[in-house]
Order: sequence, then structure tokens, then C-alpha cells
Amino acid sequence: MDLEVRHLRCLDAVAAAGSVTGAARSLGLSQPALTAQLRRIEDAVGGAVFERDRSGTRATPLGEVLLGHVRDVLGALEELHRAVRAHRTPSKRPVLRMGVRSTPLAACLCDVAAAAFPGRIADLTVVDRHAVAVEALARGEVDLVLHVDFPGREAVPPPGVRMTVVGSEPMFAALPPGHPLARHAVLDLADLDGMHWLLIVNGDDEFDRHLLEQCRLAGLGSVVIRATEPLLVAQLMRRGDPVVMAVQALDTGIRPPGPVRALRGTPVRVRHLLLWAEDGPVDDALAERIRAGLVTAYRAMVPTHGRIPGWWRDQPGWLGSADTPR
Repeated sequence: MDLEVRHLRCLDAVAAAGSVTGAARSLGLSQPALTAQLRRIEDAVGGAVFERDRSGTRATPLGEVLLGHVRDVLGALEELHRAVRAHRTPSKRPVLRMGVRSTPLAACLCDVAAAAFPGRIADLTVVDRHAVAVEALARGEVDLVLHVDFPGREAVPPPGVRMTVVGSEPMFAALPPGHPLARHAVLDLADLDGMHWLLIVNGDDEFDRHLLEQCRLAGLGSVVIRATEPLLVAQLMRRGDPVVMAVQALDTGIRPPGPVRALRGTPVRVRHLLLWAEDGPVDDALAERIRAGLVTAYRAMVPTHGRIPGWWRDQPGWLGSADTPR
């Protein structure tokens, strides 16, 4: 006779109850029926599994070996049943799938969303291009996107997608070490005429177009933009090439080797946006809680990660400034 699950349950019940009578009661069997079942099990394994006396029932050495495996098998079966039940009965907790553009603010999104969303947060998906992010929302691949747009190139959400503005962030200019312009605390964009702009490769050309347009409005001549890797950017700046690097206002971990300066009037900027699918788990109230949480998170990073200390204190209305609506 091969042992079956029902046999294992009998053995486990006797060991737990400490008596055949108690085990029979818990299994809904008569005592004679359970006793007969135990005899068949002992015939199958070739020896006594339990010893019986006036104090109850104890496992024999063979029984101890057998019961260790019995508990492992029954535990594994319970895990199997739970997995099957979970598959047949999906969780009622909503799941929030999020897409982001790679920014310092995006690093805060999981914590902020988890505090505001009464469900389960799925992994982030990095989506650098705005058009691709909006398409992912429209196709139902993500429920919420934290992304950006730029002046003159403002995002227009398609039907079925809603949007709110988190806030606007300045872009600063990083100069090569020892550059003469470093003696100025603030630069005019026109001061950078003739310099090549270095940008970190990120798969998006929307910012490039914004930068070119602002340079044109500032009266600069031919503008050259080079998208390159962080290591090469640092090398080009250290060797004294006529280059300038556009950097985000918060330290992203990529630190230019030279000084960082603000641009007068802040013509080069980025606007952070939240977009969400109308038929997903995000409604206007949840989006507002997440927006407010992101504003608070950005403001908390300014003292430790701001590239120009004090800039936000003197510049009201920007994301990170004291007067930014939470």
C-alpha cells in the first residue's frame, strides 16, 4: 500500500492530539476506524509508528522519522492550496502600476505613492520619452506616470488621460574648472555663446529642442548640442574644451567637475507632471495626495541635494521653494 494524503493527516492528527481518541474526534472518524487505518499504515512502513499506554500515544523512533516528513509534505500541500486559491480568487486590493522619467523626483515616487495609495505598488517602469509614456497610459500598461514637459512644448493629455502639474524646476549650467565665467554668481544665457552644450544621453530629444529654442531667443549664434555619456562629459570639461553642461537643480549623482551657476531669468527649465488613466485605480483625490507628497519630498531634498544652496530661498514659486503649494 502506498501512503496517501489522508494517511498523512491521520498520523499528524494522532501526534498532535496525543491519543487515538482525540485524533479520531478531530478527524470526524470513529476510534475503531482510525485504529484500523493506523494498522494499515504500519503495515505499509514496516513497523509501529506509535506506542500506546495509559498516558496516551507517543511516536516510536520510526514514527519520529516518519512524522518529520509528514509535516513537511502537509506544509507543502497547504502552500500549494493557498497558491491555487490565490490564482482562482484574485486579490481585491488594487494594484498601482507606475511609469517615470529618470529624475531625482522619480526616486521619491514609490514611497509617496505607497503612503497615499491603499493597495499594492507595482514596480516602476522607466519611460524617458513623453509620447511613449502617454501611449502606455492609453494602452492600460501603466496607471500613473510621473513625467516632464518644457516651455513651449507643454503636454496635452489625450482623451482618457488626466494630468496635474507637480511644479517647475530650474536647470543650471555647469562650467569647466577654472572657466572665466565662474567669477559670476549668475550667468546670462547669451554669455555662453560659442560654447558646446553637453547633455547626458537619456533617449529623449524634447529637452534638446527646448534648449535650442531658448538659445535662439537669447540671440546666440550656431548652437551645438552633444549628447554623451557621464564619464566622457567629465573628461571634456576637465581638459578645458569650450563646453557647458546643462544640469538638473538637484544633485542626481552625476557631479560635474566644475562650478555650477544659475541662469538669469531661468530660461531653461523643466515642468514635472503627473498623468493618470481615468479608468484605472487613480482618481483626482489620490492624484492630489501624490502630488502634494512629491512637493513635500522635493522640498526636503533641497537642503542636502540642491546644487546651488539658497537658490530656492530667494526664488518664490518654484518646486522646492517655501511658497510652493503642498
